[in-house]
Amino acid sequence: MKHVTKNTAGIVLLSALALFTGCSKSDNPLTDAVSSISSESLPKRYEIKSGIVHFEPMNVMGISTTTETLYFDDYGQKEAKETITESNVMGMKTYEHRMDITDGHFSISYELKKTVNGKDETSKEATKTDMREIREMALIMSKAIDVNELKKNFDYREEGTEEIAGVTGKKYSVALNQNKPDARVYGVMYKNIVLKSEMGGISMRASKIEENAAVPASTFEVPAGYTIKELHLAEEMNNAGRGESEE
Repeated sequence: MKHVTKNTAGIVLLSALALFTGCSKSDNPLTDAVSSISSESLPKRYEIKSGIVHFEPMNVMGISTTTETLYFDDYGQKEAKETITESNVMGMKTYEHRMDITDGHFSISYELKKTVNGKDETSKEATKTDMREIREMALIMSKAIDVNELKKNFDYREEGTEEIAGVTGKKYSVALNQNKPDARVYGVMYKNIVLKSEMGGISMRASKIEENAAVPASTFEVPAGYTIKELHLAEEMNNAGRGESEE
């Protein structure tokens, strides 16, 4: 379980970084946030009911280009991330078009299209994960975390404001490695939506945001013709932890 605890801690800490820009009703906003997400009544994630966020193409080391579009409704309770990645590694050309959906307590991922050197390798299987299991694990950990201490350890800084895609968001930064305080992760949030993230020369930046846009309900549904595979995340993490321990 030692390895599982470390993996889960990473998830909780990254969640906490996003929560630093918000507010909460108690002395431990992280516990409040995870607790509310674990309940049957999900909170509003964003301050806008619906929207579409288009991101600029992201180039990674000149071998792949990724373009993302974010769709959301019901203040973020329903969210879909559309990703198109094109890569060319040593002559192997790959095109992948996929969707990652979060709807209430569940996360669903599937491919719309995948080709390798022109050959269609699209999988018609969607993976469905019940996020309530991992949230319960995160809730237990969050009760022992002091958010103010986390801010101090990660050298969290509010960096003012920055204009992204025609709107003004709140800029912040953190140092994920205490031994390298100058190697910082920068982000910009607008109404709790991340419009920019930058780390180690890799940057994702929104090019356009459509507030209160009409997002079709089909955006958050798996198309016909797919089989759905249930994935129990907590069980997978436990199995991974046992495997690492045996090694």
